[in-house]
Amino acid sequence: MTTSKEPFDETAKAFYRHLFKTWGVEVETEREVFSHARTIDLVVSLSEADRDKLRDTVFAHFKSLNALELKGINDPLTLAEHNRILMRAWALGAIPKSVSTEHQEEDDDDNKESVPLPNQMTVTIVCVMRPDKILTQLRNELKFKRIEAGIYHSKEVLEKWIFCPSELALVPKNYPLLPLARGKRLEKFISLCVREGLNDYLRLILDIGLATDPEVIWRKILETKQMRPMIREDTWPIIDQFFREMPEAIGKLPTFQEALADSLKQGKQQGQKIGEQQGALDNEHRLVLRQLERRFNQVPKSIVQKIEATSDLEQLDQWLVQIITAKELEEIERLFQS
Repeated sequence: MTTSKEPFDETAKAFYRHLFKTWGVEVETEREVFSHARTIDLVVSLSEADRDKLRDTVFAHFKSLNALELKGINDPLTLAEHNRILMRAWALGAIPKSVSTEHQEEDDDDNKESVPLPNQMTVTIVCVMRPDKILTQLRNELKFKRIEAGIYHSKEVLEKWIFCPSELALVPKNYPLLPLARGKRLEKFISLCVREGLNDYLRLILDIGLATDPEVIWRKILETKQMRPMIREDTWPIIDQFFREMPEAIGKLPTFQEALADSLKQGKQQGQKIGEQQGALDNEHRLVLRQLERRFNQVPKSIVQKIEATSDLEQLDQWLVQIITAKELEEIERLFQS
């Protein structure tokens, strides 16, 4: 279970619900299948025409009724949870959609037609953390076979799929799940999103950053913000919003200051190579001032003027680190008086 500071669950479910709706597909979130609020993250119902809409996507394997479960970094897929997911999926297939929970046990001729057969259903589990025990140690028992990088399949009566986003290929069909990747795969996908203007995916990456790979996201966004020529104009507002609303927890990461210093140094070097020194300076002014406004609502005009008048990128970098780590405005006032 993720904490309130990690918006993975609700944000990711809302994103995928919206995604399926844009494809014109019927989808529900939190479908209750037992009386004790045991729910399936998303349930996707498809007609034959709907299945054609998903043909070129990572969800091309979907059938008539599909259970989709999302497992975040603090909610790994254990064997017990795997079994619970299957139990919920079997219950989903046992309950006619048109029948209320008060009449779930009824099985008359009128509702039999709305109950799907097992071969009309799929269970898909998307795991931020690779479930090694299930895919390796219990491979013979659970019969998951690798179909391609990051995709595992088990066809044992009820068809089951496991997706590991950090292993998926960087191809368009996989874009919907790549925001949940970690490490090098996530870095490459962030660069791709910035370069190609994939703003919906970039926004999801930033929204769930603390629950996937916060250090990679922080480092990569710092790096890309220095490279204005490669960033589309409609992508800048998303990056700017990230810095305005940057979670306090990012400033507490163990390698935060090292990542900040390294990324800014790399960004400055890249900016100098492509003749964008002034652009890097303007970006840095904007970032420092927005962090000040975010941390401390009322900032003395004298401090703002001093920041705007500074053309030393290294000095601005140092101020940025001190602003983010400061606890009181008085610390910043002393900093600019010295």
